[in-house]
Amino acid sequence: MDNDALFIDSPFTMEGTVLPDLDELIDAVFNDQSLLVSEGGVDSMFFNPYHKHHICPVRSLITARQTIVEQHDVQEGRTDMQGISWREGERGKHIFRENRDHLRAPAYAYPFYDKLPSLVDNRDEINYYGNEYYRFRYTDTNIHCSHHHPQLRNLVYATSKNDVYYLHENTIKHWSPQRRSSKAILGRPLKNLHSRVPHNITTMAAMDEFLMVGGEDGSFTFMNLQTCENPVFDSFTTVHYLEVNGIEITRSRTGTYMSSNDHVDQQLRCLDLATLQVSATFPTSAFINFASQSPDGHMLAVVGDETEGHVMSVNSREKIATLKGHQRYSFSVAWSPDSRMLATGNDDRSTCIFDTRMLSTPVHILSRDVQESVRSLRYSSCGRFLAMAEDRHYVHIVDTTTDYSQAQKIDFVGDISGISFTPDGESLYIGVSSIDFSSLLEFEKGRPTWGEDMNDQFDPLYF
Repeated sequence: MDNDALFIDSPFTMEGTVLPDLDELIDAVFNDQSLLVSEGGVDSMFFNPYHKHHICPVRSLITARQTIVEQHDVQEGRTDMQGISWREGERGKHIFRENRDHLRAPAYAYPFYDKLPSLVDNRDEINYYGNEYYRFRYTDTNIHCSHHHPQLRNLVYATSKNDVYYLHENTIKHWSPQRRSSKAILGRPLKNLHSRVPHNITTMAAMDEFLMVGGEDGSFTFMNLQTCENPVFDSFTTVHYLEVNGIEITRSRTGTYMSSNDHVDQQLRCLDLATLQVSATFPTSAFINFASQSPDGHMLAVVGDETEGHVMSVNSREKIATLKGHQRYSFSVAWSPDSRMLATGNDDRSTCIFDTRMLSTPVHILSRDVQESVRSLRYSSCGRFLAMAEDRHYVHIVDTTTDYSQAQKIDFVGDISGISFTPDGESLYIGVSSIDFSSLLEFEKGRPTWGEDMNDQFDPLYF
C-alpha cells in the first residue's frame, strides 16, 4: 500500500459513524491516493469475522464531487444524484460498489444463521423497466446521515413536507426542504442541560409534534417538536444490555411501541406519551426488532429474531396469527393505510406481503432483484406505493395497484440509514450513511405527461 494513502480509523469506525472531512476526501482523490476504510468498533462485537481493512481505489474511479445537486444537474448529465462524477460512468460506479461490498458478508450469511437451512429462491418477479414513480429533486452533500447499528435503519422521518428529521453521528437534526437548511435539535453540540440522548442512538420515530429516540442501553429521549424544549431522558430498564431496536408512535390511545432485545422479560412495551410510563406489555417469544400497529388500531404486527412473525390483538394482547414465509430474521414491518395488507422485510432478502383476511401464507414474496436484507418498509399515505430499503445501494418502490408486479429501483452507492415518505406522499427521502458519500436524497412524485398512457400512471392525488 502507498504510504501516502489516507487512513481513517477510530474506536468507532462503523460505516456511517465516522465521516471523513469532505476536503480530506477530495484532497486524497486528487493527490492520487486511496481511501483505506477500517470497519469495526461497535458492530465488531457481533460481526468481527466479516470485517476487515480494505483499500477502495477512490482516485481511479471518480473525478469530482459536486456539493449542491439539483434535478437539472442529473438530467443534463453533469453528475449523478449524489454529486459524483464517475471516471468511467456506470462501470466506475459498479467497481466502487464491489470494492465497498467486500467489507462485509451479506446478512443472510451471518454466523448466527449457521443452524438454519440454506435460502430457497421462491420469490415473485417484478418488472422494473421504464418505471419512474419518484424522480430525484435535490441533495446537499454537506448534509450527513448516520447509523450506529448494522441492522437497524429507521433513522429518517418526514413529519410534513417541510420537516425532515435524521440522525447525524449522535445528534438529531432537522432538515427544511423549503429553506434548504439543517440544524441540530437534540444532542450535541447543543448546550442545553436537558438535551441528553442515549450514548449510541439505534433507532428513532417522529410523528406530528412528537420525536423519540432509543439507544443501545435501553434508554430513550422524548421531545415535543413544537417547543423543542426540555426533552425527557429516561430508561425502561436497569439491565446493562437491552438496546432499543424499534420505535413506533401511533395516533391512537396506545401511544408508543418500543421494541427491544429483552432477554429478561421478553415483552413488547407500550408507553403512554402523556406520562412516558409503560401502559401495556405484550408477551413475545424472541428479541423484538420492530412492531407496528395497524392504522385501524385493532392489530399489532411483531417481528424479531425468529423466522416467523406474529399478529396480535391490541385489545386482548393475544396472538391472532403466525406469519410464515421468511427464512431468516425480520427487521421491518409496515401496514397499508387501509389495514388490509401487511409487509414484512427480512434478512433473507425478501419482503412478504400478507392479506389480513388470510394471514396463514403470504400472497406475494418480493423480489428476485433484491440483493441485500430489507431493512426498512414504508407505504405511501395513498397506499399505492410500498418503498423497500435494502442494507445499501438500492431502494425499491413497488406499485401496489399492479398486484405488486411493477416497481422502480433507485440506484446509488452507500448504506441506507432510513427512508420516509412525507405525509402527503408527494416526496420521498432517503438517508445515505456511507462513510464515503453520505447525504440526504430528496425525491418528488412523478407527474404523468399528456399523451402518455394515463391508465398506467393515473393516481387520484395528481388531480
